[in-house]
Amino acid sequence: MDLFDVSRPLREFSIKTIQTLLESDVEIYTSCDLITTVYYVLRKKFGKEALVFIERLSKMCSIVPFSNHEVERAIELMKQDSNFKDLEDTIQYVLAKKMRCDLILTNDKSFYSPDIAVINVKDFLKRQENRKS
Repeated sequence: MDLFDVSRPLREFSIKTIQTLLESDVEIYTSCDLITTVYYVLRKKFGKEALVFIERLSKMCSIVPFSNHEVERAIELMKQDSNFKDLEDTIQYVLAKKMRCDLILTNDKSFYSPDIAVINVKDFLKRQENRKS
């Protein structure tokens, strides 16, 4: 959402982060439900132009589908570990595990991941700058 909505406070950082990732040799993943959520929110503000944003996003990222298995795994994790508080975030975590991601990039301050590094766009860019120096 931060990429396409000019009113989002982290938009510029998000754009720079995506540019950095696209210029590097990394695979970028997002989940299919995130696509529909982004479309739903952007459509309210931009109407049919929201489809253009989704089309751009689908060219930048590999879209990861999920099924009953991943939903059940997320529910199981939420029952076992009280730190998993949000079903949508837990599904994102399960999908990141499935895709063997090294990093979860999110601006959600409450995103929980016990074993995959989580970083926001500002910190990601700082880390990239430190590596260059």
